[in-house]
Amino acid sequence: SCEQVSSFERALELRPEDYSLWNKLGATQANAMSCAAAVPCYVRALELRPNYVRALTNLGISYGNLSEQRAAAQCYLKALSLNQDAAHVWTYLTMVFSAMGRTDYVQMAAATDLAALCAEFEV
Repeated sequence: SCEQVSSFERALELRPEDYSLWNKLGATQANAMSCAAAVPCYVRALELRPNYVRALTNLGISYGNLSEQRAAAQCYLKALSLNQDAAHVWTYLTMVFSAMGRTDYVQMAAATDLAALCAEFEV
């Protein structure tokens, strides 16, 4: 909601280097169906904490919702590079590959072939 977005924006005025608040602002905007507004928030969270798996995953979801499948896949692959056991991220990745119409990538994801996928997507 607009009220929640305003609350996070006020909090960020006080704590502009808080990666978690940037991620939460992005999630609030994405939940309000504003993925385009969410992307810069997640990017900022990742500038502050580059290995923040939750922000990488959220950024991937927003890119997917914006039909930017390659960017979404790259986010998911980065997240999986940090936590290969994140089953939900493998699921998101498979959904992106399906949206791309790439059954070869779907099969690589089913085999959890992270190295090959990262090479394919230059991650």
